[in-house]
Amino acid sequence: MMKPIGAFLTTVALLTGAALAEDKVIYKKGYVDGPYGQIHYHSARPSDGDGDKTPLVLFHQNPKSAEEYRPLLEVVGQNRLAIAFDTPGYGESDRPDSPPDMAGIASAMADALDALGYGKDGSGSVDVFGFHTGVFIASELAITRPDLVRRVVMSGIAYYGPEARAERLADLPTDKSLPEDGTFIMNRWYLIVINRAEGVSLERASKVFLEDIHSLDKSWYAYNAVWTYAPEERFPLIEQPILVLQPHEMLLDHSRKAKKEAMPNADMIELPNITDDVFDTGSEEIGSALVTWLDQSR
Repeated sequence: MMKPIGAFLTTVALLTGAALAEDKVIYKKGYVDGPYGQIHYHSARPSDGDGDKTPLVLFHQNPKSAEEYRPLLEVVGQNRLAIAFDTPGYGESDRPDSPPDMAGIASAMADALDALGYGKDGSGSVDVFGFHTGVFIASELAITRPDLVRRVVMSGIAYYGPEARAERLADLPTDKSLPEDGTFIMNRWYLIVINRAEGVSLERASKVFLEDIHSLDKSWYAYNAVWTYAPEERFPLIEQPILVLQPHEMLLDHSRKAKKEAMPNADMIELPNITDDVFDTGSEEIGSALVTWLDQSR
């Protein structure tokens, strides 16, 4: 089936970018309209065409942005069209006036995909990949819009019980404003740049940092959606095939528990050699496992 590359290129408000040096991938950025304003995205596709492979859509952790996926997009984009959205309020996407719940975020992503020409009234479904917060966006989209989602891949599942979620929800800094002394900026700089994994360049870490701080003092919005979401109730409602693709990062044990308790029929692949800054240090391995599973599931 032809994928809507023409619609993809004509419905955006802004397109920037150029082919990578290897001329294997064309990397672009763009905007579509959504319920909270404009939604920004990155995309990568093979320079020789997309063929008939199902596109992959990626949802990021918060408070980061789709920029964290750039290394993975450059790998997967050699194989098929890959799109990574900035969640509303993060990166270069407009911020909602109040914190949306996970259903609201997933609905905004569905609107963006509809605008790009996918779904039952467009050119068919996509596969979805979520990391940390993105897991719940992907799962809720799969549940509420099965016409849009063919396969689901999860990585880093924040599978906490009701009491733990309630504690984290109560601890959100909902009444804090942006400090004038710059401590917010310095704390994020230390976490992302100074504490970056070995092999991640200063330039790359700085780019991720700049995208990360766009949410400013409203970075808790997406966490509000995470801690009011009940994965133990929602995951069993997913009817599509599921892969848990898990580096050995901070949510490894939670991901194993989620697979065992809520998704016993899901496939699981662990990547023990990838532990920190997973998309900067492990995109080749993640991308290879990802596209292999998606292709075998066709």
